[in-house]
Amino acid sequence: MSVFKFTSHLSEILESSTVRPVVIFKYSNDCGTSERLSKHFENFVDNKKDYLIYRVTVQTEPVLSEKIADWFHINHESPQVITIFKGKVIYTEHHDKIDLNKAFL
Repeated sequence: MSVFKFTSHLSEILESSTVRPVVIFKYSNDCGTSERLSKHFENFVDNKKDYLIYRVTVQTEPVLSEKIADWFHINHESPQVITIFKGKVIYTEHHDKIDLNKAFL
């Protein structure tokens, strides 16, 4: 899992999504739900080599977090999982609604 820190990488991520799915995990370091999901997410993605996986911590990257929401026309939430394929959001959910089996096709 890579750390996503710069808004300039959005276009690179979109380009990458034409070849393989990209999953963005927006995480809040002061939210119990984020913490629980983070541990589950990290275990779940260990064998997901066909995906590009990025983590965004909303406290340290608030501009990027909002830019992702604006760019993809989705509401900002945290925790939130967003799956992008061929330049389009194909899955997004937040908090206890997140189903990692759906996020990872």
